[in-house]
This record gives sequence, C-alpha cells and structure tokens, in this order.
Amino acid sequence: MKRSNALRAIFWLATMFAIAFFVRAESGGRQTSAPSHVHARAPGISIVDQNGQPAVSGAPSATSTTVDVTVGPDFAFHPFSVNISVGDTVRWTWAGNGHSVTSGPLCMADSQYCSPNDMSCFPGTLNNTGFVYQHTFAAAGTYLYHCLAHCVLGMTGFVNVTGGCAPTGWSAGPALPTPLVRAVGVYFQADGNFYTVGGRTSDLVGSDFQHVLKFNTTSNTWTQMPSTLPDNFMNNMACGVLAVSGTPSIYCVGGSFATGTTATARVFSYNPVTDTSTVLTSADNWPGDAAGTILPGGFAVANNKLYILGGFNINVAATNQIWEFDRNHVCAHMLPPFPHRCHRGRRSVGLPGWIGGGHHQLVSVRPGE
Repeated sequence: MKRSNALRAIFWLATMFAIAFFVRAESGGRQTSAPSHVHARAPGISIVDQNGQPAVSGAPSATSTTVDVTVGPDFAFHPFSVNISVGDTVRWTWAGNGHSVTSGPLCMADSQYCSPNDMSCFPGTLNNTGFVYQHTFAAAGTYLYHCLAHCVLGMTGFVNVTGGCAPTGWSAGPALPTPLVRAVGVYFQADGNFYTVGGRTSDLVGSDFQHVLKFNTTSNTWTQMPSTLPDNFMNNMACGVLAVSGTPSIYCVGGSFATGTTATARVFSYNPVTDTSTVLTSADNWPGDAAGTILPGGFAVANNKLYILGGFNINVAATNQIWEFDRNHVCAHMLPPFPHRCHRGRRSVGLPGWIGGGHHQLVSVRPGE
C-alpha cells in the first residue's frame, strides 16, 4: 500500500511537470513566431494658406522677425517649409551631426546662402549638433535648400518669402490718382511697371477716361501719362502685351462709352516707352463685333497672340465665340466656340489653361486644337 501511494505521488508529480513544460514551451513558441508589430509613421500634414503656399510653421521669435528650423536629428528639416516676409530671418539649429544648409534645388548648390557663413557653398561644410546658422531674406520668392550630405535621402526644405503682406494676404497700396472703373490693367514686362488703360470715372455721360495711368513698382507711385487715347470707347476693352519685330506694345480691342449701347471693333496699340497710341487700320478690326453692339469678354495672351473669350451683346445676351489676334501676321480668326456663353471671364496669361466664365462655367482652352 505504501509503495502504491508513493508510485501514485511520483506519477502525479511527473504529470504536473510535463504539463508545465509543454505550456511554457508553447508560450515561448508563440512569442518567438509572433510577428513584430512596427507602427508606420503617419505622414505629415501640410497646412497651406489661401494662396496654396505653406503656412507659417516655424516658431517665431519674440520680435516676430526670426523663424526657427531644426536640422536633424534625422534626415529632415523641422519644419521643412516656412513662410516669412521680406526682411525676416530664418535660424537653423543643428540637432544632429554631419548636416548642412545649402541653397538651391535638390543636390545643386546655387550659392545664394549656405552654412556655416555663406562662403564656399560647394563643396560646402558639414556641421554638428549645437551649431547655429541664420540668414536674412531681402527679396520675395521661394528659396529651396538641402543638406549636401543627405539630399539624395530627401533632406530638403524651402522658405517662402512674401512682400510683407497683411495676415489675410491683402495689403493696401497707393490709391489711384482718380476714381476709376472698367479700366484694363496690364503688366508691361519691358519696364517692370503696371498700367491701366482707359475706363471711366463714374457712370455718368462723358465720364470716359481717355488716359493711361502708370504704376511705378519701384517707387510705389501712380502717374497719369500725358497723352490722350484715340476715342471715348474706353470701357470693357480687351488689352494685352504683344511684340512686333521685338518691340512690345499694349494692344486694346473693342470697348464702349459710359451709358452707350453701341460698341467699337477698332484695335489700337499703346507704347508705354514713347507714350504714343496708334489706331490700326479697319482691316484689323475685331470681327467679333460685326454687329456694332458686342463687347469682348474674357481675354488672355499666349504665344504672342491675344485671345478674346466670349463677349456680351449689349442689352441682349452673352456670346460664346473665341477669337485669336496675331499681330505679326495681321489677322484675326475665330476658334471653336465655348460650350456655354460667358462674359468677362478672365485669365491674364498662360493658355492653354482653364478659363472662368462670367456666369458659372469653367472650360479648358488650348490654342491650335
């Protein structure tokens, strides 16, 4: 009996040991074979302003003129993009070793600025943790930069510098020397200035403005040019800069006068350099106003040609014709019309592209197709 009890105790001890062994082995096996869970880093969120530019994302200094960017410790700048105004400073502080701040597109130094001292940007100098470099931006624009050692790994950033606009993106400029409506604004690249052509000073009879105003982008001032434009059909024109034999001028098409119910088809040019206007021959008149009551709609310049997009038959309805004016070949011809009628939708440059109609349509226009 004693022997039987002893054997029974040994049996139960052996059974419990075996169970414990197998349970531990199974648990260990699960731990060994279980896949390791790596949590992927969530993509960063880019915040942009109303112009589609990255919003200010650095930490501004107490004076709101310095924005801080951290270099590293990984292969990135934090934040990788900042918005500042002209005259503001970006300060980079190194949190990792072997990095640089070098201006220019990916892996291409352009020597506008670079750490440590804006000298010898290529082949450049790498700096380590604790180093500080800063640069003040004196002109508006978008400035790309990268780390020379790690640009191939995507270590890049950019600084968007605006002209010191108000927080909403709008800032007040100098007022026009006279009240003005229905004028056409044109940027004249040859001298870097902005011009308004024609318009009217009120909605009363005789208020048509037969002059050109010049905005000097350097002095930030307006000047009325001395010459007088050829007629009083100065409202609702289509104007753009075209070059003939290498000489650019502003060409204006069509127009009406204050309270009038008729329109002109004439075309005239204005040379801002000589302050002179010239009416082209009647053979150059805009065919889109054959009825004598149609105003040009939206307009754009592309490939040195002026395009008129739709129009308005006074007191009747909008039109959907598209006209192309080629001054170098002295011709105007009609392109396939808009799918919808529109009036005064505008895009100043850059066809092919999207044109916003004067009502609600948005259509694509490609010259030559």
